[in-house]
Amino acid sequence: MRHVTAWLIAVPLSLVIGLSFPGVHGALVPMPGEVDRLTAESRAKPPVQPPTHLDVVYRASLMRRQRLDIYEPLAPAPDGRAPVVIFLHGGSWIHGDRVTIRVVDRFLRRMREAGYFVIAPDYTTSVLRGLRGPLANVEAAIRWVADQADHYGYDPHNIGLYGVSAGGHLALMAASTMSDPGLSFAFVFAECAPSDLVALRDGEAFEHSGRLRVFAERRLEALSPVNHVTAGLPPVLLFHGGQDQVVDIRQSERYVAALGEVGAAVEFVRYPDGDHGFLNLPDDVWDQQETRAL
Repeated sequence: MRHVTAWLIAVPLSLVIGLSFPGVHGALVPMPGEVDRLTAESRAKPPVQPPTHLDVVYRASLMRRQRLDIYEPLAPAPDGRAPVVIFLHGGSWIHGDRVTIRVVDRFLRRMREAGYFVIAPDYTTSVLRGLRGPLANVEAAIRWVADQADHYGYDPHNIGLYGVSAGGHLALMAASTMSDPGLSFAFVFAECAPSDLVALRDGEAFEHSGRLRVFAERRLEALSPVNHVTAGLPPVLLFHGGQDQVVDIRQSERYVAALGEVGAAVEFVRYPDGDHGFLNLPDDVWDQQETRAL
């Protein structure tokens, strides 16, 4: 009987411990094919033009070291210290990689040529930490960026957030809920971002939305940007595609309506033929998007 009891304890405990390690977690929760493809494509691109600082640790724990990449401006800032863009990658919160900013290599170059530092952190964590884990890592990355301003020479009071898909959700959440004294954001730019996790769970097209059913509704509500809008938010720019089958465009429409009710500054650009991440749109439309965002 003791052996049976020990086995019943050991198996769940081993699973919990295993899921806490990135390698085991990745094997048991496979990366979506599109995210895997974009990551591989990004890694295959030529090295980014220096000056850069890659694989910088911003947060360390027993299970993982969280890292970020820093891309310095390619031109001096017009008004002194350079502004900062923090890029948050997509990948359903538990997948993806900071290196995917290199998919938009032209936009990365254009931001740097405009005088911006561009900083791309990883934020994913084990599935056991749910959605709060990625948000906590993003908040830690933002604090690290602000704290390291003198070392790298950028302006800690001129930080913008740019997120795609799950990264867009985290950008909107961070801008809404971080309450550190002296920390403010110049803008938030989000593409194809979830904003209402309850509606997402209930069928607004998220391909893995069934996983959200493991979370209590009050937790999903607390982690939904649509429930944290205030007039004091920084200006928000949203891009969303009308053919998005991963995050329905209604997510952005609902968020824009909520911002309108409190009088916050927002610009919403619909791309009727765009799918998730606009990967189906031609290069000239990407160029137009980049120009509008800049």
